[in-house]
Amino acid sequence: MKEQTTETHKPAASPLTGARKRLSRIASGRGIGFGERIDLIVRIALMAVVAIGCFMVLQPFLTAILLAAVIAVVTWPLFRRLRASLRQSSGAAATLMVLLIVVGFLIPMSFLLVALAQQIPSWVTKTAAWLKDPTPVLQAVADIPYAGSWLHEQLALAIDPATFGHTVQRILDPLSSWIVNAAVNVGNGLVQLALVTFIVFFFYRDGAWFADRISELVERVSGGIAREITGILVNTTRSVVFGIVGTAIGQGLVAGIGFWIADVPGLLVLSFAVCVLSVIPIGPPLIWGPAAIWLYTQGELGMAVFLVLWGTLAVSSVDNFIKPILISRGTSMPIALIFLGVFGGVLAFGFLGLILGPLLLAIGLALFTAWLKRPVIRLAEAAVSRTDKEAQTAVGTTEASDTKIQ
Repeated sequence: MKEQTTETHKPAASPLTGARKRLSRIASGRGIGFGERIDLIVRIALMAVVAIGCFMVLQPFLTAILLAAVIAVVTWPLFRRLRASLRQSSGAAATLMVLLIVVGFLIPMSFLLVALAQQIPSWVTKTAAWLKDPTPVLQAVADIPYAGSWLHEQLALAIDPATFGHTVQRILDPLSSWIVNAAVNVGNGLVQLALVTFIVFFFYRDGAWFADRISELVERVSGGIAREITGILVNTTRSVVFGIVGTAIGQGLVAGIGFWIADVPGLLVLSFAVCVLSVIPIGPPLIWGPAAIWLYTQGELGMAVFLVLWGTLAVSSVDNFIKPILISRGTSMPIALIFLGVFGGVLAFGFLGLILGPLLLAIGLALFTAWLKRPVIRLAEAAVSRTDKEAQTAVGTTEASDTKIQ
C-alpha cells in the first residue's frame, strides 16, 4: 500500500493569546522571578516619578495649552486650506493663522479688557447707589406698557423698602470684590492670551506629529475603541466651540435689539462687547448693566428698567437654552447631558469647564457604551475559541487515521 502523507495544519494562534498569557503570569506572579519583579516595580516607580515631574513643570501652563489645543482643533480645516495654498508650508500657514488670531481676537480683546478694568469699579458703585432705593424702580416698572401694573404688584409684594437697600448691598459687596480682583488680574489674562497664541503656532506647525502621539496614547489606553474616542474628542470639542461662538453671536444680536429699542448710543460697539464677553458667565451684564445705569442718569428710568429686564430674560435665555441645542447638533450626546456638562463643567473647572464638562461626559458615555458591548465581544471570543478547539480535535483525528493507515 502506497504510503500517504498528510500535512498537519495547526490553527493559527490569536495575536492576543501571548499577551494575555504574559499579563496573566505577571498579575498572578507565576512565571517571573524575584529579580524581574523588582525590575518591574522600579520601572513603574521611575515612570511615575517622571510623569509627576512633567505634570509639575507643565501645570502653570495647562490652561494655555488646553486653550491652544482647542483653537487648533477647531480651526484645523482652515489651516489645512491655507497650507495647501502655500505649497504645503506648515510654518508659513501657522504664521498666517497666528496673525489672524492676533488681529481678529487678541488685540480687540486686550483693548476691551483694559477698558472694562478701568470702568467696572465705578459701575459697581453707581449700581449699588441706584438700587438702594427701590421706589423709582417700582414707579418705572409701573409705567411699562401692558405688563407694567402686574410687574409693579409682584415687585411690591416681594420688595421691602426698609430692608431692600441692605439686601442689595450684601449681594453687591462680594460681587464687587470679585469684579475688582478680576480687573486687577487683567494683566495676567493678557499674558495668558499671548502664551496661548505662542503655543498654538507649534500646534499648527507640528499638528500631524501631535495627532499621531495622541492617537497612540488613546489606542494604548482604550484599546479597541481608540478611533471612536479620538473622533469623540474632535467632534465634541468642535461642537462645544461652535456652540459657544453661536451663542456669543446670538447674545450680541439680542442685546443689540435691546440697545436699539432703548436708544442707547454706540449700538455696534456695545453689541460687539456683549458678543466677546459672552464666553464668561457674567460677561453680558457687564455691558447692558452700565448701559441701564446710563439711561437712569439721563432720566430714562423706564428704558433703564426695560433694558435690565431684557438683559435678564432675553439675553440670558440665549445662553441657558440655545447653547445646549447648538452643541448637541454636532454630537450624539443627549441634550440633557450637554446641559449638565456645560453648567457642571463651569462650576467644577471655571471657564475651561465649558469645554471640559461636555468633553468628559462624552468620553464617559462612549466608554460606558463600549463596556455594555463587552459581553457580546466575549461571546464572539468564546465562539472563536470553540472553533479553535474543534480544529485541533479534527487535526488530532486526522493524525490518528494516518497512523492506522501506515
